[in-house]
Amino acid sequence: MDTSNAVRQEARKALHVYMSRTGFGLRTVAEFTGYAYQTLRQFSSSGRFGERDGLGEPAARKLLEFFAANPATLPDLPGKLYETEATRTMDAMLASIRRGRWGTLYGPAGAQKTFLLEYRAAEAAREPEPWLVYIRASASGMSPTVLLSRIARALSVPYAQSVDAVRQSLLYVLQRRKASVAVAMDEAQHLYSRIDTLETLREIGDLAGTRMGILVAGNEQVLDLFESRRKVHFEQWRSRIQQLEECVLGPGRPEARRMILGELPGTGSSQVEAIIEGCEVKDPKTHKSYVNARRLFNTLRDMRDMREGGKATA
Repeated sequence: MDTSNAVRQEARKALHVYMSRTGFGLRTVAEFTGYAYQTLRQFSSSGRFGERDGLGEPAARKLLEFFAANPATLPDLPGKLYETEATRTMDAMLASIRRGRWGTLYGPAGAQKTFLLEYRAAEAAREPEPWLVYIRASASGMSPTVLLSRIARALSVPYAQSVDAVRQSLLYVLQRRKASVAVAMDEAQHLYSRIDTLETLREIGDLAGTRMGILVAGNEQVLDLFESRRKVHFEQWRSRIQQLEECVLGPGRPEARRMILGELPGTGSSQVEAIIEGCEVKDPKTHKSYVNARRLFNTLRDMRDMREGGKATA
């Protein structure tokens, strides 16, 4: 490969990485860099890197200089991760999903599912090839186009205009990666009415083979996600998603004690037990007791704010 072409390919790759890490689209990057949107679109999606693309070697070098001077801000870790039985279970599951398997992760609120997935995704974003794509479904649902675009952006897939073109580009990039990727769909119960989105995700997973694993996560309602409805029976989904299935709860009392003392050192034993009592709940499905991690950390945050406020006024 000649030097000029190598520089342009390096700039193209840097463009994709920058978009992946920042979440910016081509129009935003065009505004930042001063290039025309159409120029960047052609440069991003074309395999040709000639002068007619509007980004010859000098322009490509300037683009690289921009990325070097304005590095993409990596996502912050959502907080401190305390290892628990639940986090170990989820990490073991992610390791299997990363190898191309499919599975279901569910549990009640406060079980640290979302926290763990966001934490691992933020860690993965720091690697040259992120191994985890985290997508959170919303109550308003998610179209197949939005789903594909989020996966594509996370994996630095070249820009494409049509859904079919995005799908083909995504599969091309997956085959060229050094390692497989795990796609975690969180709050997946919100996709109950989006059969088209679910089928699009399954199709991509099937076509990618072992290059992409899929994790469907959410509350207990995700177990109803693939029940037959509207003449759709989801046999293919069930045959794949049942490879792995895990239910996780929040921390146990000993784990919660370690968290409290880690966040608020010096807290007396009686106060620790009082905090735990106030945050302990019973899962209606399994009838097991656990400490709601979200409630616990909100409580600890309020206590820390009170302590710091007291010191400030002292």
